[in-house]
Amino acid sequence: MRLTRVEIRHFRSIRNLALDLGDTTVFIGPNNVGKTAILDAVRLAMTRCWGRSGSRFGGSDVGAAPDGNDGHGLSGASIVLRAEESAPEEWPRGIADGLDPANGTESSDGRRSLVLRIRFGGAHKSDTFEESWEFLDAEGEPICRHDALLNGDWMWRHFPVFYLGVSREVDGIVLPRPGFWKECLKALEIPVGLEAAAEDVLERFYARLREGDPRTKNIMHAIVESNPLERGRWYGPDLGLLPDDVLDEFRWMEAILDVGMDERLDSFDQRGLAAQSLAVMNLSRAFARYLHNEMYGRKSRPVIIVEEPEAHLSPQAARLLWRHVRALPGQKIVTTHSPYFVQHVPFRDLRLVRFTENGTEVKSLPSAVFASMPELDGLDRVVRGSNGSLQYERASQTLAVRGMLGEKTYRALLTCCGQHGRRRELEGVLRDLRDRSLRYVDDDELRSLETFARRIRGEIFFAECWMIVEGPTDYLIVHALAHAMRYDLDSQGVSVIDAKNNGSPQAFACLARALDIPWIAVFDGDAAGKGYIKQLAGRGFGESELQDRCRLHAAGDLEAQLLADGLGGELRKILEKLGVRGATGLTDEVLLETLRKEKTRYAAELADRIRGNRRIAQCAPEAFRAAIGRLPTLKITNKVDGNAESAAGAPSGETQAA
Repeated sequence: MRLTRVEIRHFRSIRNLALDLGDTTVFIGPNNVGKTAILDAVRLAMTRCWGRSGSRFGGSDVGAAPDGNDGHGLSGASIVLRAEESAPEEWPRGIADGLDPANGTESSDGRRSLVLRIRFGGAHKSDTFEESWEFLDAEGEPICRHDALLNGDWMWRHFPVFYLGVSREVDGIVLPRPGFWKECLKALEIPVGLEAAAEDVLERFYARLREGDPRTKNIMHAIVESNPLERGRWYGPDLGLLPDDVLDEFRWMEAILDVGMDERLDSFDQRGLAAQSLAVMNLSRAFARYLHNEMYGRKSRPVIIVEEPEAHLSPQAARLLWRHVRALPGQKIVTTHSPYFVQHVPFRDLRLVRFTENGTEVKSLPSAVFASMPELDGLDRVVRGSNGSLQYERASQTLAVRGMLGEKTYRALLTCCGQHGRRRELEGVLRDLRDRSLRYVDDDELRSLETFARRIRGEIFFAECWMIVEGPTDYLIVHALAHAMRYDLDSQGVSVIDAKNNGSPQAFACLARALDIPWIAVFDGDAAGKGYIKQLAGRGFGESELQDRCRLHAAGDLEAQLLADGLGGELRKILEKLGVRGATGLTDEVLLETLRKEKTRYAAELADRIRGNRRIAQCAPEAFRAAIGRLPTLKITNKVDGNAESAAGAPSGETQAA
């Protein structure tokens, strides 16, 4: 079982956000866009204090709602979590009894789901801060039969959340309660004889402490006397009166982790931060693998939240780190800033977070596009005739589309709505479903990108916009020309993608559309370049959009365009420098043939000359110049005042969520 969806409203910088979660979900994006706020929403919502007095949230967690309250009596925020069984009958009978199938909480294959809503904020017309929580049915209404569900210990035991923050030094705040190490110590069974011997050693150690500094005894007495429950009792220093982080965590952990280490180092805290970080993650893996079921139950599954697992690691180690994270048992929710780590994360596990003028937005590559749709006359027939591109879930009344919703299938679905009382509404739902299906990226395209684009994948996902060109020759010339035009591609967050070496122009354009990444492309004006535009048209890109985003070299391929731009003499000099005999006397036809054979070699030399010679730069292909000039208008607006990641609810207009 796992958490499958989280919906966040008015929490810190987030106004309204709905996210699907997989077995592993990796959030990427720049600083100050809301990634930490998302992690904290899940972590705080799953904290073990339901039904108790007080709140795990504070006033600074509540973002500004447009109407001043959430419509439920609380002027505040809400977090909704959805959990599903991995297989039928996975949850205990008492819990299952509280999930009435009539409420729509059971899928067609018998798997049950559970929806928890937590609301928090200032009570309406009151200065007090309150928190409420309840379980919901498929219609969003509170479940009546929920005595077993309201036992917060059950949810906590089946979905314990462990959080690994960015700072994972052993002598820092390694793991908030309940920490892995604390849980490990609680689970260990120490033989009685060994425990007695240990207590004797500790008592002698405490006696030495008292003798070493008389103030120790006075401090212990002061602690006992200040506790009204213990007044009148006297006992010597006790383990519970000493700092937990000294004995219970730091020293015990150090003693174990020191085994087999470099003898030149005196203690674990003298290891590098990278070694400490990996050791703590390995500790969490060991706990989840060996002690988790014993502590929480055989069918329990942990939710492990990791912030920036690549912290302190070299690029090579960051690339290997995906194996460590993937090996963690349970469900993983991760944030990262490392392009090296991202190289190995499957595309559908990624969530691209950005902060735009509309607030925090999250984009992903779902395995299907969904819409709520009641059972309609003829719907089953349309689904059966779709060759697997359509699926319908009766229990949740959900229609799923995998791929582009073709015109014929779309018309057939509209026909199914003909006699329904909500016909106009359902037709609007289908239009939206068709439009969203155009953004779908299928598995074959993703496989091509997995195969070819691994080297550049980390970089392009952190870019603010893409410029797609055909090959490495174009790549070199574009970078040089941008430099000559005084447009710094790196500082402006632009990635230049040589698409033919990393997949295909079509795949990158579709990927950019799905993730709402602005893009522009320059292709050769030959049959191949025109073919790319035709392929994009077949993927649902409109004619006006293609005219706006795509440029062609007017003279044909790049080499023909360079000659047409008057650079033939310069190119002959370059070939002569590269050792081509008689280069200065080559005819245009032979020159073109030679250039096409020496693409990378001549391009590197031409790029250097474009950077250093204004006249040559001014003769560079117009399609490149026009595309570079267009880049500033394509960039994603990314204005942030303050810290959207974890800062409190900022004033309206500063950090808003889409």
